[in-house]
Amino acid sequence: MDILFGIIISLNILSALIIIPYPINLFFLTVSSANWKDPVPEEKYSELELPSVTIQLPIYNESKIIEKTLKNFENIVYPVDRLKIQILDDSTDDTSRLINENTDKLKMKGVTIDIIRRSEREGFKAGALRNGLDKDKSEFVALFDSDFVINPEFLNECIHFFKNRGDIGAIQTRWGYSNLKYSIFTRAMSIGLDGHFLVEKIGRKSVNAKITFNGTGGIWRRAAIDSSGGWSSDTLAEDLDLAYRAQMRGFEILYLTGVINNQEIPPTLRSWIIQQSRWSKGFSQNIKKNLNSFLHLCPNCSIMCKLQGIIHLGQYLIPLMILINTITSALLIFNPSFKSEIFSIFGILFTIATLCGVLAYSTAIFRSGRPVWDIFLIPLFLFWGGGLIVRMAVGTLSGFVRKGGEFERTPKYDLSEGKNVSQQKIHDHIPLDKYTILELTCMVILIFGFVKYWILGGFYLFNALYLLFISLGLLNLILSEISHATSS
Repeated sequence: MDILFGIIISLNILSALIIIPYPINLFFLTVSSANWKDPVPEEKYSELELPSVTIQLPIYNESKIIEKTLKNFENIVYPVDRLKIQILDDSTDDTSRLINENTDKLKMKGVTIDIIRRSEREGFKAGALRNGLDKDKSEFVALFDSDFVINPEFLNECIHFFKNRGDIGAIQTRWGYSNLKYSIFTRAMSIGLDGHFLVEKIGRKSVNAKITFNGTGGIWRRAAIDSSGGWSSDTLAEDLDLAYRAQMRGFEILYLTGVINNQEIPPTLRSWIIQQSRWSKGFSQNIKKNLNSFLHLCPNCSIMCKLQGIIHLGQYLIPLMILINTITSALLIFNPSFKSEIFSIFGILFTIATLCGVLAYSTAIFRSGRPVWDIFLIPLFLFWGGGLIVRMAVGTLSGFVRKGGEFERTPKYDLSEGKNVSQQKIHDHIPLDKYTILELTCMVILIFGFVKYWILGGFYLFNALYLLFISLGLLNLILSEISHATSS
C-alpha cells in the first residue's frame, strides 16, 4: 500500500511540475514578442527572375468544398508560365469527378494543373506530398489544405524572401478564419489558434528559437525538403517532423503575420477530437523521433532555443499531465495519513499559471484585431478544450508506443462567412465508444475530489475549482456522446 501511495504522490508532483511552466512560458513569449515586426525581403526578384513554383493540394474525399477550393486558384497573382497546381487526389468518393470538371475550366484559362492519383493511400498525406514531389521539378513548393481560401498575393508576398538567401528553407504565413462567426463554439476555439500564431510563434522567433511549419499556408524551398530527408509518414505530424529536421540542417523558417490565408475552424467537438487526437499523437511521435537529435545536433542552438524546443515538442503532454494530476489529487485527498498542505500550494500555483495563460490569450485577441469582448470567450475555450483531455492523453500515449498510423482527416464543411448561417447547421456527433467509459470514470473521481476539497475550504478551494472545471468539461463531452447514442 505504501508503494502504491508513493507512486501516486510521485505522479502528482511530477505532473504538476510539468504543467506549471507551460502557461508561464506562454506569458514569457507574450512579453518577448511585444515589439515584433515582420521581416522584409533583403532583395526582390525582377519579373523575369521569378522562380518556378508548384502549389500542392492534397485531397481526400472533400466533395463539399473542392469546387470552392479550385476556384480560388483563378485569383492567384503570379506568372502562369512559372506556376503549376498539383492536385494530389486520394479520394474514393465523388470528389474526383468534381476535380475533373473544375480543373478543365481552369486549364482553359491557362492554369497548369497536374492531377496525381494513387492506387493506394500509402503514407497518407506525407506519402501524397512525397509522391507529388517525385513528379515535379519546381524550385519552390507551396502547400495548402483543401479548406483554405488562398490569399491572391500569397506568392508575391513570400517568394522574394528566398532571393540570395539559401539558408531560408520555408516561410509560414498566419491562418485566418473563413467561418469565425459560424457559432460561439468556432469563435471560442479559434482563440487557441490566435494564441499559437500571434503569441507562441512570434515569441519563439523573438528569442531565436525554432518554430514549426503548420502543414499548410506556407512555401518551401525544394532543396531544403530534399536535403532534410523529405516528407516522412513516421509521424502523424509530418509538418512538425520536417520543420525540425530542416532546422537541424541549418535552414531557417520565416514567419509572416501580415500574410493571412483563411481556413475553416473545426465547427464541432467531434471535429476537434479528430484533429487534436491526431496532433497529440503526432507530437509524441516527434518527441521519440527528433528530441534527442535536436538537443545534441542542432547547430547554433542556445540554451533558450533548446528550452523552447523542449516546451514546443512537449506541449501535447499537458492534457496527459492534467489528467494524471487531477486524478491523483482526487485520490490522495481521501488518504487520512497524507499531509495535504502541499495540494493547497499547488492549487494556488495552478491558478497563477492559468492567469498567465489567460493574459497571453487576451493579448492574442488584441493583436488579431478582434472585438475586445472576445476575451470573455477564453473560459469557454478552456472549458471545451478541457473536455478533450482523455482522448488527447490517449493519443499522446499511443504516439509513444507506435510510429505512423492512420491519418484521419478533419471533416470540412464549406462554412463561409457570406452564407446564411441558419442554413449551414451541421450534425456531426461524437460516437459512444470505449473512451466514453474512461471519460465517465475520470469525471466521477474528479467530482468526489471536488466535494472533498470544497469541504476543506480555505486555500483548498483553488483545487476544488480546478477539479470542477475539468469534470464539467468531461461531463459536457459525455452528454454529447450519450444524447447522440439515445437519439440514433
